[in-house]
Amino acid sequence: MKKRTIIAAALIGAMSIASSAIAGQFPTITAENLNKVEMNLPQDFGARRSIVMIAYTQKQQDDVNTWLPFLDQMARKSGVKYYETPVISSGYKLMSGFIDNGMRSGITSKSTRAKTITLYTNVSKFNRAVGVSGKSTIHAIVIDRNGKVLATVSGAYSKDKAKKISAAL
Repeated sequence: MKKRTIIAAALIGAMSIASSAIAGQFPTITAENLNKVEMNLPQDFGARRSIVMIAYTQKQQDDVNTWLPFLDQMARKSGVKYYETPVISSGYKLMSGFIDNGMRSGITSKSTRAKTITLYTNVSKFNRAVGVSGKSTIHAIVIDRNGKVLATVSGAYSKDKAKKISAAL
């Protein structure tokens, strides 16, 4: 009985370590940025490390905006690139022109449009691939040039979350 308890404790410990490890991979997706430039992701992210902001609804843009000063600072300081990726169900692909034009009308900066890439995809599969869950909050992920997810945080900016992102760069 004592041996089973030790084995069970070891298994539980191993499972908790494994669940806290980042094991995601950004899936291969072809999409357009808001400048209408086709991008093959993750290859076209084009940096040794990239920060990808994932949002699911327009209301979540306020949370994404809390990250922008930090993201701009990191881009200047370390040369990291960052992107905003609204992730929308592939069922809306037929409406992509309308949706993307709506976003373009609110984003006049060509440089911001270049790093805003709408992903029309199976949201659940995408989330599983990158290692995040749910659509109720935004996620910030760090990926390498091959799309391997190196760090993930969820929600609006905080210093603790920024430290975790910075450590993965």
